[in-house]
Amino acid sequence: MNQPNEQVTQQPPQYYPAAGYPQPQPQAVYQPYPVYQPVYQAPGFAIKRKDPRKTGAVRTLNKLALLMVAQTALSFVLQIGAVILCTGTGIDIYNDELALVLLSIGLSPICTAGPPLVYMLFGKKDWNFHLRFGRANVFGCLLVILAGLGVCLAANFPAAAVREVLEGLGAKEPDSVLGQGGGWLSFVTEFLGVAVMVPMLEEFAFRGVILSGLRRYGTGFAIAASAMIFGAAHLSISSVVFATIAGAAMGLAYVLTGNLWVSVCIHALNNGIAVIESYSDLIVGPGRQELLAGITMLVVCAVGVIALVVLLILRKTLFPKREPMVPADGVLYPPLGAGESVVTMLKSPVLWAILAMVLVETAMMFVVL
Repeated sequence: MNQPNEQVTQQPPQYYPAAGYPQPQPQAVYQPYPVYQPVYQAPGFAIKRKDPRKTGAVRTLNKLALLMVAQTALSFVLQIGAVILCTGTGIDIYNDELALVLLSIGLSPICTAGPPLVYMLFGKKDWNFHLRFGRANVFGCLLVILAGLGVCLAANFPAAAVREVLEGLGAKEPDSVLGQGGGWLSFVTEFLGVAVMVPMLEEFAFRGVILSGLRRYGTGFAIAASAMIFGAAHLSISSVVFATIAGAAMGLAYVLTGNLWVSVCIHALNNGIAVIESYSDLIVGPGRQELLAGITMLVVCAVGVIALVVLLILRKTLFPKREPMVPADGVLYPPLGAGESVVTMLKSPVLWAILAMVLVETAMMFVVL
């Protein structure tokens, strides 16, 4: 007898098929198809990204090299205008020695400093970054000036070699604009213009604006590129050789001392010596130009070598290493290496255009007029 609280659980009856009948098969369970999920794989080639240093260096070099093109074009246009104006007013500028000196000197501020000044003003550039007049060791600056001047005068040797080669091939370089006048008034005017005014204008343009504008990409790159632009601005091939070497020396002097007046002094002394030698007949008498030039070259180069040796020995003491100055926008890239600097300059179409200008000027020397 069952207890009243007990619950009886009945199992469903199990039916087994009789012998000889097929056994029941288990029902298949539905399995959905797997969802395709693509797996990303890197491409078989590497995607090259442009280096902002190199692209920025080429872009900046093009812009600053265009300043030299603008200087040359402006000088050409103004000279033609001045000749037309003088001809119209009855002034024979080619036979008036003083008028020719005044014309060449008077156009220098507009042609040399005009385009860089417009670039600085309209580009809203940092004047303190471009034009540096920092304090430096006086004795060290004197050594730099003497050594730089010696390099500038020594640069006359390769320039003279190039000139001789071209003359041997039948070329005729244009006469120098120095020494066109014959009196003391012309000498004083030319000395003040060429040895005082022109160095300040050109150092502002080529070392202050161009070199400093390139310096954020490396000091070596800035010195080399600005020296090439400065040399090409002289167009005549022998002058290009001389000015490129001199530009490198003055650029290094500016970077080493951090004072633009040092490069101005080197430039002024070099130009002053050239003006004095061109008026040697007036100053020391006729027939003594070669003697004066030889003595000047010997003395200045010897003093320059001594100053350079002392400078190399005392460089770390006189000019301790300083932190690089950062421009106003705060962008300062790691410096370009030597190979990168060469490649960057080769990629500049404006530099190639400037080289074409020099080649055209050189080809014109073979044309007999």
